Amino acid sequence: MPATHSTAAGRSARKRSIIAFAVLTIGLQPTLPSYAETQDSATQSTRQYAISAGPLGEVLNTFADQTGLLLSGDASLTDGKHSAGLQGSHTPREGLDHLLADTGLQARFTDARTVALERSTDRASVQLDAVTVHGTLQSRYESSYADTLLRLPRDVEDTPRIIDVIPEQLLLDQQAREMADAYRFAPNVISGDGFGGTLEDYFIRGFRRSENIYRNGVPLNYSGRIDPATVDSIQVLKGPSADIGRMPPGGLINVETKRPEYTPRGSVSTMFDEHGQRRAVADLTGPAGDNFAYRVTTAAEDSDTFRDSTVDRQFISSSLSWLGSSGISLDLNHEYSRDRRDLDRGFVTVPRANSRRRIASGSPDKRFDDPGLNERDAEYHLVELDLHVPLADPAWAAETKLLYVRETSDDIRVEVNDVSESGELTRTVTSNQDRERATAFARLQLTGELDYRIPTRLAIGTEFRQDDLDHTFAAGAPQTGGTVRNPGSHTIVNDIDNPSFLSDQETTQRNYGIFATTAFDLTENLALDLGLRYEAFSGTHEADLAVTGESTRNDPSTRTKLTKGAGLLWQVAPQLALFTNYADTFEPQSLSSGDSRVVSMPPEEGRQYEIGVRWRSPEDGYHVTTSVFDIRQDNVVETVDGDPQLTGEVSSRGAEVSVVAAPAQGFNLRGAVGVLDTEINSNNATTHGNRPGNVPTLTGHIWASYEIQNPDSPLRGLGMGAGLTHVGDRYGDNAHTWSLGSYTLVDAGLWYYLPLGERTRLRLDAGVKNLTDERHFTASGGNFRVAPGAPRTVFGSARLEF
Repeated sequence: MPATHSTAAGRSARKRSIIAFAVLTIGLQPTLPSYAETQDSATQSTRQYAISAGPLGEVLNTFADQTGLLLSGDASLTDGKHSAGLQGSHTPREGLDHLLADTGLQARFTDARTVALERSTDRASVQLDAVTVHGTLQSRYESSYADTLLRLPRDVEDTPRIIDVIPEQLLLDQQAREMADAYRFAPNVISGDGFGGTLEDYFIRGFRRSENIYRNGVPLNYSGRIDPATVDSIQVLKGPSADIGRMPPGGLINVETKRPEYTPRGSVSTMFDEHGQRRAVADLTGPAGDNFAYRVTTAAEDSDTFRDSTVDRQFISSSLSWLGSSGISLDLNHEYSRDRRDLDRGFVTVPRANSRRRIASGSPDKRFDDPGLNERDAEYHLVELDLHVPLADPAWAAETKLLYVRETSDDIRVEVNDVSESGELTRTVTSNQDRERATAFARLQLTGELDYRIPTRLAIGTEFRQDDLDHTFAAGAPQTGGTVRNPGSHTIVNDIDNPSFLSDQETTQRNYGIFATTAFDLTENLALDLGLRYEAFSGTHEADLAVTGESTRNDPSTRTKLTKGAGLLWQVAPQLALFTNYADTFEPQSLSSGDSRVVSMPPEEGRQYEIGVRWRSPEDGYHVTTSVFDIRQDNVVETVDGDPQLTGEVSSRGAEVSVVAAPAQGFNLRGAVGVLDTEINSNNATTHGNRPGNVPTLTGHIWASYEIQNPDSPLRGLGMGAGLTHVGDRYGDNAHTWSLGSYTLVDAGLWYYLPLGERTRLRLDAGVKNLTDERHFTASGGNFRVAPGAPRTVFGSARLEF
């Protein structure tokens, strides 16, 4: 295989070997023995395996994870080698012999749990230096894999595009309360207002997500927040991917959830802060017989926020994995979540001279609605099934994913409709009632390898998705009273039971897609990726207006699109790679848009050109990625204060640089800077040539942490971290009548690992977010929907690991 793939496989093997060694050696310390140390007999017993064929380094990593063995050796030993995988019942000794068959390598047990890889001919072996870990395993910071996002899973450094992977450990170190706290780790990514803070919402490279966030590679429309307890990693794909097809041209965010593991482990944690956060999380995983593994993750929260609002949510995820003797694997997952919180539109803007506006003054907790009439209650059940079936040729496999989600939600809220020049407020009580959404998704995919002249990896398949949404929208009469200075001086009457507007709405949307993606090894140092997808979209929308007796129906003809893309990766040197890519995409507009309008608009269509450079240090301590890109999207629709508006064409040109480093034991560094030049090109003289609202020209983030892991130090287990986040100035609307401003936040934290027994330890955290107490606003949803950022917040947590 060419160096562009085999080198990464070797790096992966070396990293995972070090990780495996860290898991073992942590058990040799009095603070936390490893599972393998207490299970010597288990590692020598017979068990079932179902490990798919693949690059030797990756296959050996999987085997080491399942057996608890330490595999050591020079990374170059596995370069360019392939393994047929392992099926059936074997001892570890037998399993290694099968995996290394025809590779020119052999395994030598140096003790009951340590294996040295060496060449069969000269028995030359190179042992890795011992790595002793106290506290957080370095593997917890690894960010090189995006397994559920890519059709052909591989190290992201081997892909000719930018994929930022944010591991769970970073969320734990910074005590992320919501998914939005993680977006800032990626350059040119910011949060949106998220329907009053109740939904996931983000901008990537200047483009807002179009309803979807991805979960294990499946696009979903969530009616609530995603609970961070389920997150194994967050993957930010920059730019479009042709084989995915439907997505904004800026990219997408994919949440990879936690899966069952065959090594038993667990944790229980609690989080709290000065504003009233109270949250608890439990996570348990381990084997359930020879062929099964389970995982149960649950969380409960009963919190107050700096806005004097409440969050009440419960979450549980139950997963079961099965490995058959023939190589078949099956994963089944059920999730349940209930999320009740205030629907908070935030601040409002007030008129100024010359059609300008400004954000109203007041402390961050000031409310312009009615806190007693603002709540959203969202609940969902999710069932997911993954089936992997190896075919007769071990290099090929069939994969099936099925997913079904049923969501229900209700909300009531007070919307500010207008602010007069004197500061008088006009507000309306509105509500979405009996809202039900059902999403069904199915994918059948065939993956494999061809080695005829040009080594090729291939994935072809088909996908189907149907989304059904029924709900009733109600709005009361406008109520004028109260002022910006004193919003509570007028009592809002709840007239939602006698509405001025009432609409029953039903929407069905369907997507059919056929896709293919290939990775060609053109030469030893040159790889080419190609992707295609043919998509068909259809749907209907009906609305019955109960007050007037009118009925409307939106039934556009089926829309189709062939999306295509290509990427080229050139491994100039072992530490240096150049890449370039092109892809186009499209996104059908929602058939129902806004609070009371039924609209039919042409699909959004976009494309991206990108070139970039990746560099890593010879010692693998630093990884630097930089790229420049040019994106364009046509038929952009923006929803402003609930009203859909056709913006026109938006272009985005920019650059970004990311650095991920572990230059010394216990030290981790992550930094990124992104710059954007975005512009609206439309027939509207008011907005033509302007930068889109909410989009900054500059974003930046840096986070550094150090944990004392020297076993001779009396402070081992003590860690500290600090970071800075900057978001440049943004306009609140496309017409540039008011500004959100810029902000720079400073965060800092301390933690300590306290040993409590042979396999148990307690991690204690304390820290401060927004250390300088900077007043800032995170996003705009319109003139009367401005999301305020949190003030200085002192937090703490305790996490018991066993």
